[in-house]
Amino acid sequence: MQDAKPDGRITLPVRIGLTESNLHRGDEILMEVSDPASKKYGKHLTAEEIIELFAPAPESIDAVRSWLVSSGIESSRISLSRGRNWLNVNASITEVEALLKTEYKVYEHSTGQKHIACEEYSVPQDLSEHIDLIMPTVHFDTKIVGDPEQRKEKRDGQSFQPGNSDNNGFLPKKGPTIIGPGADPDVAPQPFALSTCDTQITPDCLRALYNFTNGTLAKSSYGIVEYTPQAYLQSDLNLFYSNLARQIPSGTAPTLDSIDGGVDQTSTQSFDDNGESDLDLQYAIALVYPQKVTLYQTGDLVEGASFNNFLDGIDSSYCTSGGGDNPTYDATYPDPNSGGYKSQDCGKYTAASVISTSYGSNEADLTAAYEVRQCNEYMKLGMQGVTILYSSGDNGVAGNGAECCTKAKCAGGTYNTGKSGTFNPSFPGTCPYVTSVGATQIVSGASVTAPEEACETVIYSGGGFSNVFAMPSYQSSAVKSYFANHKPSYTATQYNNSQTVRGYPDVAANGANYAVAVDGSISLVYGTSASSPTFGSVITLINEQRVNAGKAAVGFINPTLYANPTILNDITSGGNQGCGTAGFTAVSGWDPVTGLGTPNYGKMLPVFMNLP
Repeated sequence: MQDAKPDGRITLPVRIGLTESNLHRGDEILMEVSDPASKKYGKHLTAEEIIELFAPAPESIDAVRSWLVSSGIESSRISLSRGRNWLNVNASITEVEALLKTEYKVYEHSTGQKHIACEEYSVPQDLSEHIDLIMPTVHFDTKIVGDPEQRKEKRDGQSFQPGNSDNNGFLPKKGPTIIGPGADPDVAPQPFALSTCDTQITPDCLRALYNFTNGTLAKSSYGIVEYTPQAYLQSDLNLFYSNLARQIPSGTAPTLDSIDGGVDQTSTQSFDDNGESDLDLQYAIALVYPQKVTLYQTGDLVEGASFNNFLDGIDSSYCTSGGGDNPTYDATYPDPNSGGYKSQDCGKYTAASVISTSYGSNEADLTAAYEVRQCNEYMKLGMQGVTILYSSGDNGVAGNGAECCTKAKCAGGTYNTGKSGTFNPSFPGTCPYVTSVGATQIVSGASVTAPEEACETVIYSGGGFSNVFAMPSYQSSAVKSYFANHKPSYTATQYNNSQTVRGYPDVAANGANYAVAVDGSISLVYGTSASSPTFGSVITLINEQRVNAGKAAVGFINPTLYANPTILNDITSGGNQGCGTAGFTAVSGWDPVTGLGTPNYGKMLPVFMNLP
């Protein structure tokens, strides 16, 4: 809904994304160090080499700066980002309207959240090759700087905030409590044993499922990302250890890397506050112990944070002062709100070799330019030897919050919650430079060694096809085979069936009936929130062996997995219903439900160890 025209004196934080050099070669360079057939496999780049490789040409910086100055913007108001890929300008609405030959208006979402944007803008033709995008413009991307009422608002109304359980359908789903206060009297207690894995998953169940043992060498690094106010309780970790991981001493905790005021808060305790962090950390720690797990706790208690804020914390060239943060989707640091974190963490920490994130959003919630720019950062992390994993979602072909689109390709992000509509792909899972992880389950009544099926208990594995990203080369053969042998009956009305776009997930792991200690009790938990840290643990154990042998971490794993699909357990039954349909079906080979399948450490390890 359009509101009144904003006061022209209000200041906008304008961010001009400069066209980076060599982005057209990014995929090629990533594949050089990630393709198992490449002679350069494992020869990862340093952060400094990547900055130099992709920095905009000096003439682009000079041309855009000259345009701003000639338009009346004093040079003192123009700053260049640390990565040299953004020019930042604080200018009044009147100045920006003249600069971009446009008119800004305030729009109000049905939630009541107001955003300032324009319907179109232009730049001189001779500058178009130097400018990638300008924010805020055609996407609803900023709160008004200079309006005290806007500055006082918290960020609860934004379209996506990972740690906010009210708008994040990716958070795990709680089942019955089986031990401790609040235990469900209708659920008969069972021993934690391999014979009961079909009804309650434990670390031992996962080791049996995926053919691996405990870590031994403590020679790798594993990072788990959480978003405030999500937080773990040490008492829950201790309860988990005493029941399900007795080899781990009480008091064992992750290494805390606090980004932008991230705090492991204990003032509010509930499943919504603690379920995600408790799940991720209990299983990550248990599966890779004695290796240390790093917790990237991101965002203060006032604003929270976004994926971009996390990326700022491990890459100084990606910060707002130099990295393209978008004030709607990303928290602003230093936080201007009362009690907010009064700094900004840029490149404060080194990225772990494997990083798992159990949060996500819908592609339709974000602009394509925003998603592509963030996706390119995952590409750059892959070049540095970092494995990035994201959960694929818990609502099948529907999106975050079980939302389906009412327009072809989810145009405009108009949703039809709980009803039929266009399939709604997730992000960042559709980025071709991350490993997207779907969910499986043990068949009811089956043994832990029997083939699994796609998860259809409480949640459905997120999967489908992107509306933004083209099909990556490493996936081409697998997806072509899928369409040739198992083409779905749906039309373009339901999903992007062009057979030219990125399919997801890439892989899967169990996501049902996890026994998790939360708020003093042990409950069953469901979600791809469990699948991602489990798969990441297997990769961490592989890195442990490679590092011990004097080799580099595996980095971006998708090319190796797609080139060697038999090292995964193929899942051929189950589906991911949603949007009033049965969704897609798990079939032999890759499918948009469970990807290539679940890990088999015994088969994966020799393949990765034989690589340079």
